[in-house]
Amino acid sequence: MLIIPENKPSGWIHCSCCNWPEDFPYKPDVQFRVWHDREHFNIIFRVSEETTKAEQDSVGAPAHGDACVEFFIQPEDGEKYYNFEWNAAGHLAMAWRSGREDAESAPANVIESVSAVPSLGSTPFGEKSVGKPWTLEVTIPVSALFRSSLSSWKGLRCRINFFKCGDGLKKQAFLSWAPIDTPTPDFHRPEFFREAVFE
Repeated sequence: MLIIPENKPSGWIHCSCCNWPEDFPYKPDVQFRVWHDREHFNIIFRVSEETTKAEQDSVGAPAHGDACVEFFIQPEDGEKYYNFEWNAAGHLAMAWRSGREDAESAPANVIESVSAVPSLGSTPFGEKSVGKPWTLEVTIPVSALFRSSLSSWKGLRCRINFFKCGDGLKKQAFLSWAPIDTPTPDFHRPEFFREAVFE
């Protein structure tokens, strides 16, 4: 179980499960920090990879073809889950879903309520080497869980996972925080999410 504290932690958590090493052995260094302040859930991602891309910039457009970091959460009170997917420029794609194919995209105002501060800036760019690790700091208000009746992150029990991918990069990687046991890459498998609680 992951305990998510109310104060910003000093240590980093590794997102390093390479679940399909025969087909996708590339393993960039991906780490994150998480904490909350009751109203907001905060994540800092830090990624070191050979090349990075961030071409998407329109609301709701898929981010997974770019250098992408992801957070999936299934509140304790339901079977469905939310997926948050950001590219390296902070563009967010988000939905409420029961699986890969069954999804309700988040309204534009919900997406806009989630703030993102990318170290590489918010201007789209093609695939290139950035020469250093990049970071993405995101802040998710509890209201962004738009199909749940929640007033605070504090005390929330849920199931979660974190991911790194880049379907459209020349060198693909599919990493997760909690391991996934499927024949091919598939992040939309809530049975492999891990329990978490917001203290």
